[in-house]
Amino acid sequence: MIISSNDIITYIERAEAHYKNNQYQALQSVIGDIQEYVTLLSEPEDFARYYRIYMLYLGVYEEMNMPVLKSYLQALIDCGQVQASDFEYVCSFYKECEQSVYEDALVRYPYNDTIQLHYAFKLQNENRYQDAILVLKYLLECYPALTEARFLLWDIQAAQLEQLCDSNEEADCNELLDLASATHNKSVLKGLQLDERLDLPSQTLAHMHVAMWENKSIDNKGLWNSEWKYLEITDRARMLLVDYFQSFMRNDMVSQIIKDPGEPQLPEEDFSNFEGFKIYMQDFAKSGWQLAQHYYLRYGDSAYYHSKNRDVLNQCVQRGLALNPKNPNLHVLKARSFFFIQNYNETGAAYHEAFRNGLRMSEYLFYLLEVNGRIESWQGILDIVEQFHRRLPPTLKTLFFKARALVKLARFYEALVVINEALEDFPLPPHSYAPWLYNLRMIIHMNNQNYTVFFEDMQSEINYYKIGDSDYCSTMNLCVEALLEMDDYKECHKYAIYNHEQGQLAPELYPVFKWICYYDYLPKPEDLAPASEADLVKMPTTFIDFRNNGLIHWILKNFDAAIGNLSQAAHMANNKAFYLKMVASCAEDSFNSAEALSAYKTVKEQVPEAGEYKTFFKLYNFYKEENEPKKALETLQHSIQSYPDYTFFDFPKDEYNMMLRSHKILSQKLEDVEGYTKYSAMFLSKDQPSVQALYDQLTHVKTHFESDAFLLHNILEELSQRDDDFKEEEFELLKNVKSSIKATYFT
Repeated sequence: MIISSNDIITYIERAEAHYKNNQYQALQSVIGDIQEYVTLLSEPEDFARYYRIYMLYLGVYEEMNMPVLKSYLQALIDCGQVQASDFEYVCSFYKECEQSVYEDALVRYPYNDTIQLHYAFKLQNENRYQDAILVLKYLLECYPALTEARFLLWDIQAAQLEQLCDSNEEADCNELLDLASATHNKSVLKGLQLDERLDLPSQTLAHMHVAMWENKSIDNKGLWNSEWKYLEITDRARMLLVDYFQSFMRNDMVSQIIKDPGEPQLPEEDFSNFEGFKIYMQDFAKSGWQLAQHYYLRYGDSAYYHSKNRDVLNQCVQRGLALNPKNPNLHVLKARSFFFIQNYNETGAAYHEAFRNGLRMSEYLFYLLEVNGRIESWQGILDIVEQFHRRLPPTLKTLFFKARALVKLARFYEALVVINEALEDFPLPPHSYAPWLYNLRMIIHMNNQNYTVFFEDMQSEINYYKIGDSDYCSTMNLCVEALLEMDDYKECHKYAIYNHEQGQLAPELYPVFKWICYYDYLPKPEDLAPASEADLVKMPTTFIDFRNNGLIHWILKNFDAAIGNLSQAAHMANNKAFYLKMVASCAEDSFNSAEALSAYKTVKEQVPEAGEYKTFFKLYNFYKEENEPKKALETLQHSIQSYPDYTFFDFPKDEYNMMLRSHKILSQKLEDVEGYTKYSAMFLSKDQPSVQALYDQLTHVKTHFESDAFLLHNILEELSQRDDDFKEEEFELLKNVKSSIKATYFT
């Protein structure tokens, strides 16, 4: 069998596929075939493919054969095909890899963060802490967003500090201060406060560090104003204070403290060996390149959050990116400059650029959530949250954004599931998304007219607020809406008047407030302007516009306009039944029976689950007035069957017995002789039936049972004894009936 170079390349491709699929047994077999015929290859690129797959094959074993791996790396160098990724792979075995390999790699690729990180791990493993700290400081000067490198630097600095503290030899005080400051070692910093070897700015730095850990931010603000700002402090100390105050959102302090550190002094990239590269790393780490970028970042943040000075913000962005066009944090600042002027397309583009330059995925997605929230792209938010949850566990923040988007999309059941998960499975500290999640759940409960749990969640939410602050009053505004739709106007008035006195009643609730005072005759504050046409929305489009216009027209007694606007509001409302009943009430106020009847009928037909005792009873009255006895009787009976408690308490079985009387009258109108007889008999079953009931029965008997002499006699006899105004003709009729009975039955 003749083997060609193309066959070997096919074997290499097969080996690459086996490695990718973790098929190591098959990989071993193919590697053996390749080794037997590898000399048939002629092109350096083909040899390089073989060398790389064999290097990967060596990594499959638990113990790396480093001499062989190094020889294959050298083969790649010799054939002129070596790449940074080849050194990255070899250097990843930092416990076995020799120092010389790292030195060669770093001179070739001085800005490769992966190689530098592997080298730092090697130095840490060998307890060469000073060298590791230098490498990581240089790495972070080049790539400030490398969080892993920052954590590793902390660990190594802490280990170096511990080593120095445990040593019997005298440690350099400046090195101790540097390490203790970097790791926030308060006990060492306290000792350094009294170390006379330190110069005054260094002692001040130690004092500042201790104060930051022991004092409240307001106390340290006082120290700055009374002491620190009069002392000589280094740029590093200033930036430390800036970061400290900004972490407490005290952006007003930044402009007082911050100072331009000047242009960074970048060293020339002039080295040919590792010793020269070490000098370059030291000079680069001390160049102030990152300090200058950090200055523009913090000063820009202060302009964005505190002074709102867009000119300063733009200058910080331009100068910072001129220093380092790939700094992701400065691209975030650039995004904020566009967010500031509501240019959301450019905001998104700047965040994308920040992500491409190293911004963490979690931060990137959080920023996109804010942008999509501002432009109300609710589906966009759901897509972003889904991406986040594919990569990282859910957080209270991501669940809040997801729940809010679902609420805005009226997907209330899904939103409720998300909110319940967030409130049950996560800690709920004071400064978190917890109160906003409770607020979202209140909105869902209000939509479902589930007001008991609505007010339970209200209590949970306001526990996070100070009574009377803007968040507290915002929740009270939502309660005003809920109490209005609960028909609890007196309680609604209490909430509204509280917020009005605080100056926090939402503008769209003032028409509601004015209407409640008008409709329920409740006290109106002296400073509350009377309703007028100025309160009307000229071109209403939303539910709130139509509702408020309807209420104002109602107060102004423009009943037709009020009915029209409230009808449109009912069509758009979640609580359709409530606003239809409002339409009916407004129509009743204007004696528009037809419109009121139409509204009550719509409630019964379209929102039957929202029907209530009063609705059905009013509907009964309208049917009765419109002379529709059949519908009136059906509605009355439905009301009694559905709401027996209301019927029992509101319409007792007294001498008038309204419910029984209504059934009797409606049966008479329907010419239901049997029904009328039954209901009349119920009236007469009492010991002392009313005179009117007896006369009603007399008329009924004369009409339908004239031949029943005994029945006629009994009614007339009872009337003759009970009615002082018993007429002469009735006496004559009674005599005639008695005579007839005697003649027929007793002679």
